[in-house]
Amino acid sequence: MSTYPKYEKYSTSEKQKKLSYYDRIVNFFQNTKRIAKIANKPSRKDYFLVFKICAIGILILGVLSYIIQLIFSVALPFT
Repeated sequence: MSTYPKYEKYSTSEKQKKLSYYDRIVNFFQNTKRIAKIANKPSRKDYFLVFKICAIGILILGVLSYIIQLIFSVALPFT
């Protein structure tokens, strides 16, 4: 017996059976409904944290690509 009985319906033994298309669609919508119940909108603080991380990543990639382009445009014409 599983230590988490309410999660028995998500066990791997069910995935071994071949499900019909109807069962797959029903299962998909049940999982979507379950995820929509659990999901929540991020707070303003979380949103700006993700925005800052993405902005720093884009800035680093931009600087790195500029440096690489500068090196190739300066070093390669002389070789």
